[in-house]
Amino acid sequence: MKLKRREKKRLKISILLFLPLLFISIIGLITLLSTTIQTDGSFGELSIVNKQIIFLVIGFISYILISLVDISIFRHWQLVLPMYIFTLLLLISVLLFGPTINNVKRWLVFGGIQIQPSEIAKISIIFTTSWIFSYKDRYNEWLLFFVSLLFALPLVVLIYLEPAGSMSILTLTIWFLVAFTGLSNQLRNTLSLIIMSLLGSTFLLISITGNWLFLLFFLMAFVIAIFSYYYRNSWRVIVVGSVVTGLLLGSFSLLIYRGVLKDYQKDRIVAFINPTESSSDIGFNVNQARIAIGSGQIWGKGFGNGTQSKRDFLPEHQTDFIFASFAEEFGLVGCIILLSLYSVVVFKGLMVAVDSADNLLFSMIVMGIVMKLVLEVFINIGTNTGIIPATGIPLPLVSAGGTITLVSLFSLGVIQSIMNKESFGKGSSIIDNS
Repeated sequence: MKLKRREKKRLKISILLFLPLLFISIIGLITLLSTTIQTDGSFGELSIVNKQIIFLVIGFISYILISLVDISIFRHWQLVLPMYIFTLLLLISVLLFGPTINNVKRWLVFGGIQIQPSEIAKISIIFTTSWIFSYKDRYNEWLLFFVSLLFALPLVVLIYLEPAGSMSILTLTIWFLVAFTGLSNQLRNTLSLIIMSLLGSTFLLISITGNWLFLLFFLMAFVIAIFSYYYRNSWRVIVVGSVVTGLLLGSFSLLIYRGVLKDYQKDRIVAFINPTESSSDIGFNVNQARIAIGSGQIWGKGFGNGTQSKRDFLPEHQTDFIFASFAEEFGLVGCIILLSLYSVVVFKGLMVAVDSADNLLFSMIVMGIVMKLVLEVFINIGTNTGIIPATGIPLPLVSAGGTITLVSLFSLGVIQSIMNKESFGKGSSIIDNS
């Protein structure tokens, strides 16, 4: 009797999580369909729209299926390590067997379908790091922090070698944020992070811009370090370590910028600082995206009436710059609606993380998935609006792309599964209004 009741509860679907995802997906399909409209008003090649529909259907099926799984199984190394090794082999296979497309190797092709293993690596790192920190009651948290880093670095390096600099940085950032949530004493950790960030960025920004005014960051870091050092005696070792680490990171980042980054990566950074320097570099793309967004004004030009994408002024208008395509046709009102839908998903995810606070594995997995979504949305929209350097990060469930669509819906299905497990005993309705 109890078993039957338990199964019914596992079928619960949260409206506040599922419906926003469905609406975001519909917005993505409408935008993609709009980008295929020709200047004479007829529809052009629809294969990209048809593929996206298939990916979304498969993605929502995976959302439902994973919501039926008890995520506690990811506490066992017999599942997590094979998943990690599989991801590692996929990334190695990309470098060895992946086709070269636009001078990079980022995909594996099976039967005409492109798979991007770097997208899989992001979710793999979330599960692996969360699993490692589930041993926090047995081992020192800093030991677990560095062990998780050792697991993350091979994936990050392999992604960078594709080359995919932006994706490797995003993957490393996701690892850090997940690991950060697993550490105790968040006030101390936050201050240490601020110190390292300020010191680390000072040297790089001065080198890029030649503006010594960024030394103010250096002074701010030392003021915070001195305050933290004398605030708690137990913090002193961490504070000193943060200062040393920040200085090392600054020197290391300067070395990377001058000796490791490729010219196109440097161009993106320079274009971010001064996107109007010329119409022939990456800054041109950002300027065209800004023009498209601005031309949409309040209500937009309407479905199929965007001129920037129709006349090919806007680059990658179905992937990296799809937000600009959407903003041009649906305006500020449409953008607010889209961002509100993302916000509902993020808010619901954060609430699940809080509700699961007594289960470190669940809480870290949910926080990792939520932060992954936030970073992807922020980076894509930030690129479109020119507030961050141009990157190749697509907009989840809106940009055309099979792997990110499947990974996004799968990972959000994991949140649904955790909600179901945490809600046992609260009712057996299939539809959850929460």
